[in-house]
Amino acid sequence: EDSAKLEEMIADDELFEKLMEDKEILDELVSPLDMDRMLAGEQTPLFFGSAMTNFGVQLFLDNFLKMGTKPSSRTAVSKGQGKGNDDDGESSNAIQPEHEEFTGFVFKTQANLDPKHRDRLAYVRVVSGVYEKGMKVGHSRSKAGKKYNLAQAQALFGSDRSAVEVAFPGDVIGINNPGCFAIGDTLFTGSDRVAFPGIPSFSPEKFCYIRAPNPSDYKSFRKGMDQLLDEGAVQALRQRNDDGGGPLMLAAVGQLQFEVVQARLRNEYNVDSIMEPLSYTLARWADGGWEAVDKADADGKLFGIMIVQDRWGRPVLLFRNDWKAASLAEEEKYLELKPWSSPPDFEG
Repeated sequence: EDSAKLEEMIADDELFEKLMEDKEILDELVSPLDMDRMLAGEQTPLFFGSAMTNFGVQLFLDNFLKMGTKPSSRTAVSKGQGKGNDDDGESSNAIQPEHEEFTGFVFKTQANLDPKHRDRLAYVRVVSGVYEKGMKVGHSRSKAGKKYNLAQAQALFGSDRSAVEVAFPGDVIGINNPGCFAIGDTLFTGSDRVAFPGIPSFSPEKFCYIRAPNPSDYKSFRKGMDQLLDEGAVQALRQRNDDGGGPLMLAAVGQLQFEVVQARLRNEYNVDSIMEPLSYTLARWADGGWEAVDKADADGKLFGIMIVQDRWGRPVLLFRNDWKAASLAEEEKYLELKPWSSPPDFEG
């Protein structure tokens, strides 16, 4: 009966047959939605739609409300701030939504929501406590004791914005980003520093150098790249001893990410850029540290491999093929090679 109604609505035999064929393929290849697995984080529901044509949007929103659950606890690392506590002592514990102190997790940043004002927002999910306008919070990657004033927060839906005075666990708020907040950061109140586990970066497979051909555009180029890197549009790598003045290398999963960066530099910052592709095809983070990398290099194990550093100064090895990466990981286990990285819990 439903198929008959659908066929009548489509009013095109060829399109209807194609739709039925696609449905059969999905039925065979895609597992049915299991709410228990979804809530355990083992399965992700898939919706089809288009925000541009407003197709399927309401269906997604309705199901999002049905599938949503109440806020749950989140594991965090706590560290004293030197006021009667052992500043070096770290402990892991689950922070419940009922926890008195405010904690929030930065899961997204975005620049130029309004190009006229060059605004930058950090999207924060409230994990515990209550956000109140004007509150002062600590930041997991800033020095112990440094506070930031959250003068205002916004709720965003599409292009609409509204001011938020108070927010509770489970709420998502947008706060002005002074350039310090990045994806994976934690904001908190209280005497102990708190850091939730960061969001791992995808393992890149495309690499290139990027530069501004016009020296007079360097300042705008630098500003644009800094903001796009904070958004996580691509990853940045540099030569080992480069303190920021050398050539900037970009790493991405696909070529489209590079094209998006160039388009946004041109449209939002009025800067042209030139990209020079590199022949490497994958990256591995050496969790064994620089000492392990130096040992492997001295032993002649890193021939043909490019040694660079990520934004945190950690060693990264670039390979031209999977075989070389796999053989090095097997033979030199002390390097502790991993295909992804997570930001450090604390800095400063």
